[in-house]
Amino acid sequence: MTIPSQDCPPRFQRHRYRHAFEIEGAWRAVWNWLMTPDTFTKGQPWPYRVEFLETSGPEGGVARGFEVGALNAHHGPFMNFCGVVSRVEVLDDRAERDIEYAYGAYFLAFRLVRPVGLRVSVDGISESRCRVEVQVDSYVRPWTAGLWTLAQRCFWPGFGLSLRRAGRRTLIPTGG
Repeated sequence: MTIPSQDCPPRFQRHRYRHAFEIEGAWRAVWNWLMTPDTFTKGQPWPYRVEFLETSGPEGGVARGFEVGALNAHHGPFMNFCGVVSRVEVLDDRAERDIEYAYGAYFLAFRLVRPVGLRVSVDGISESRCRVEVQVDSYVRPWTAGLWTLAQRCFWPGFGLSLRRAGRRTLIPTGG
């Protein structure tokens, strides 16, 4: 399943934010953690929530979680990021997935910030270390670009901290 791509609305501009961090853990273990819906649905502070919808495909199959074609939404006050998993690619030493956000996705208000895509990639650096990068593509009113960048700079380091905490608990092999 795909959704129609959004054109940049009049009086908006394209905005891209990238954030990368290195963590301890084999890239495949980190990727598996990032491909587990519970990673994003458990522990969300109320009233925010992440939902995944089992989505029927055109040939009768059902897409779940982070499978291509599955619908999902991250929503709460002042935000609604509703989209579809549009691509998952796993190679020998890296993996990447895209979520395309649908028309109607917004942050603060539909007139200010419209997210259009989220890319998450994991690259192996060594057997026990990897690099995670997130890329958020949006359309923003020019005067909100700095605020949107600031919001991203505040949010994504916290996500990296959660990933590092999970890594210490479950992603790093403990000799044995």
